[in-house]
Amino acid sequence: MVDLRMLRERARYIILHPVRAWETINSEKRTVRTVQGSFLVPVLILVSLSAFLGSLIYNPSGLSILFPLIRALKQFICFYFTVLLSAWVLNEISLAFVQEKNYSFNFKLVTYSFTPLYLTVIITRFLPDLALINFLGLYGAYIMYTGISKIENISSKGILRYFIVALLTVIILYLAISWISRSVLEGMYFAFAGSI
Repeated sequence: MVDLRMLRERARYIILHPVRAWETINSEKRTVRTVQGSFLVPVLILVSLSAFLGSLIYNPSGLSILFPLIRALKQFICFYFTVLLSAWVLNEISLAFVQEKNYSFNFKLVTYSFTPLYLTVIITRFLPDLALINFLGLYGAYIMYTGISKIENISSKGILRYFIVALLTVIILYLAISWISRSVLEGMYFAFAGSI
């Protein structure tokens, strides 16, 4: 069962107090599976539900009910695989910046750094006219920087380098996965739309 209160409080805490939030996150020692089940997947379900409802309500061209389902699936796939692949890539290259690999930390870093974007996407997928607020998702870069700065035994130059590499990794993977998932899923929909 998902604890919605914890989900709301974690998102609020990481946005309003990122430095203290990272101290809490690092001290609580939650596993990847726990973070995935208690935060990432529930948030992505909300993002997907918002995309579904927004596509269903704002459907001027009269597309079938499958199109909103595909839009919802695309949102879930895009964020989920961006988090997984970014965490994996950062884990693999982390030895250039820190003394040991830590997939759990990198997974949390990417997952929680996306929090402002998750929230803006929930709003803008339901109300597309507010798309400009997605720029508020850039606050996630600061959340990522504060998370990286909490790593022990890393120089200030190392923090900046790791931050730049992490940010570029997340952006490139997000754009690539978004393009691929949109192309494949919407391509399949329009290829078979005439037969539905």
